[in-house]
Order: sequence, then C-alpha cells, then structure tokens
Amino acid sequence: MTRVCYTQVMMDGKSKIFVDGNCIVCDIEVSHYKKIAPEIFELVDISHPDFDATKFGLNAAAVNKHMHVLTPDGQLFVGVKAFEHIWSRIERYKFASKIINWPLINPAARIGYWIFAEIRPILPKKKR
Repeated sequence: MTRVCYTQVMMDGKSKIFVDGNCIVCDIEVSHYKKIAPEIFELVDISHPDFDATKFGLNAAAVNKHMHVLTPDGQLFVGVKAFEHIWSRIERYKFASKIINWPLINPAARIGYWIFAEIRPILPKKKR
C-alpha cells in the first residue's frame, strides 16, 4: 500500500478508478461499479486527451499498464489490489475482496491479471 501526494483534493469521499475508456472490457467492468455505487467511485478515463497522470501524482506509463485506484485519503492500489479495494467498498462484493487473498486464489488472480494487462493493448477498442 502506497501513499501518494497529489494536487487535487478529494473531499467527496470517492475513490478514483483510473480506467482505459477505450478498452471495451475495462469500460464494461468499471462502469458496472460506478453504476451500482456512484456515491463511492469516480471514473477517470486515462484515454481522454486531457488526462494528465501527474495531476494525481501518478506515472503515466504505470497507469496505462495497470489499473490504479486512488482513495480519498491518498492510498494507491494497483492491479489485483485495486480490485480488492473496489470490492471491499461494495456490500455485495465484500466476499470477493476477502476471497481474492486466499492462498491459492491470490496467485491465480495475479497471474490472470498479469496476462490481461499484457493483452489489453491488443483487445478491441470502443468506437468513439
């Protein structure tokens, strides 16, 4: 778990989910969380031309490689840990946030996420 200093003050209590809005799979997954818990999450589209990772104290290459979630108190979660954080904040997914850390599940989830992160750039993109 990493603390991040960033210039934008997050006073609304929402976790910011940094998502590739051009990625069909990413957009469907993360939009689902935003839809069921709009008071908890704010989506930040890293594919938008105006997106500036440094505004949030983040590295652009890292944000483009792995999903990042920035909490209102400045904690940064990346990859599988980002999903764990998201699920921990949604009542109906709290069980998943616990299961993801089980000894056999966590390594499998990390491998699956690594594979997805590697192939994401070649997945079909949304038409804008």
